[in-house]
Amino acid sequence: MVQVQCQLAGIAIGQLLLQLGTAAQIPLYPESHTEGYKFDPLLHLPGISPYFDVIGSGLSHAAPQYCEVTAASYLIRHAAIYANDDDYEQYIEPFIKKLNCTYTSSLSNKKRGGWKGPLSFDKWENPINDPENQLEQITPQGIKDSKKVGKRLLSRYPKLVPTTKRIYADKRARIKDTAAAFVKVFPQEVEVVEINLNRSSFHAQDPHKACKAFSKKPGNGELETFMSHYTIPIISRLQRFSPVKLAETDIMGLQQLCGYESAIRGKKSDICDVFTDSEWMAYEYAWDLKYSYMVGHGNPLSPYLGFPWLNTASELMSKFHAPRHEEGEGEGEGEGDIPDDDGQRFFLAFTHREVPPFIATALGLFNSSNAFAEEFPTDRINWSRSWKMAELIPFLGHVGIEKLTCKEVSMDQKEEKEYVRVIANSAPRPIPRCQDGPGASCPFDEFTRIVRRGMEVYGDFDGVCGNDDEEDFGGL
Repeated sequence: MVQVQCQLAGIAIGQLLLQLGTAAQIPLYPESHTEGYKFDPLLHLPGISPYFDVIGSGLSHAAPQYCEVTAASYLIRHAAIYANDDDYEQYIEPFIKKLNCTYTSSLSNKKRGGWKGPLSFDKWENPINDPENQLEQITPQGIKDSKKVGKRLLSRYPKLVPTTKRIYADKRARIKDTAAAFVKVFPQEVEVVEINLNRSSFHAQDPHKACKAFSKKPGNGELETFMSHYTIPIISRLQRFSPVKLAETDIMGLQQLCGYESAIRGKKSDICDVFTDSEWMAYEYAWDLKYSYMVGHGNPLSPYLGFPWLNTASELMSKFHAPRHEEGEGEGEGEGDIPDDDGQRFFLAFTHREVPPFIATALGLFNSSNAFAEEFPTDRINWSRSWKMAELIPFLGHVGIEKLTCKEVSMDQKEEKEYVRVIANSAPRPIPRCQDGPGASCPFDEFTRIVRRGMEVYGDFDGVCGNDDEEDFGGL
């Protein structure tokens, strides 16, 4: 009997050890890391998506331990518009015309014939139904989104935002409307000042409009080449659902309607579901390619157009030392470049989609980490590229400079040190070759040296832009 019990006990122990051995091979969290992941095309639409916070490099969005943000300056793109002129005329309008020519009865009935499956447009209503009055204009949802992003910055800088007395905005209605809505959530009255032809501020906040040599044409040829490549299988897949012959521009127009309609209505458009994940990634790549040539490191003008704002921000931040403040002219400051100190420590300027990429390019924030990689081939996607503009220029996309005052662990006031972080859509973006501070921040003195060296190389703004006649900008 004892022998039987021992045998049973041995079997039980053996089974337990087997179970433990098996369990030891199972990860503590056995669920896949992609559990619950769902692709969202609205995160892959450079220039036309509703605003979203990005993850960035994975660094905490809050100030690093023992650090406090003591000043900040931001450039912010305008909120959602119905569509811009070029997108509408080149891509959206041609498709809308094809759609409207398939009405099978009176226009009042709004019934379109022949569209089937994923291209069933029976109940779809065009959100851009009055283009003459809608194009380039901010939408009601854009006003709401402006207030939401304003609240986010207020919660991020609860001590700094209340110091704001004035902000700056380009003269275009969509930009002034964005600025006015943005500051309505601030606890104090804020003056919205129109960006004028003051040379330093104009170069900094609207540099492409102050540069005669700048054009939006670079990258058009490359975009068209890649569009011809990636739309071929899409047309083959969708043509059987369409009563009209689909063209490359129709595919691009449909994909743009996904972004614009989502931004207009405040919810994801059903059109977004027409395309597969890989087709959306091709769309994203097409526009990353275009923006690289137009406003990124593929355009030799870009650093010339980015460094003026960095220079102004560097000089501005040089004035502020928290908790102390030192007044007086700093080295290299020009008359009128820096506003008189009135206690303001949070600065905003509202501008166009072209400007944040200029800043990013000047600092190399989205440049490829592999200089030998072929960055933008036109016959395939470069999946390893760093240049992804969906993360920088959605509607209300922004780039900012934070000045950090950090204390050593000893908390000795004499050991305070100052650093800079660049923020893009809420996420810190480390500056290449200057990441030695807390949270991969850049020591302030080194940041000012980077900007100074940049201005030495790229400081001839008027020369490279061919701005020979000061009066040339009177009509802008």
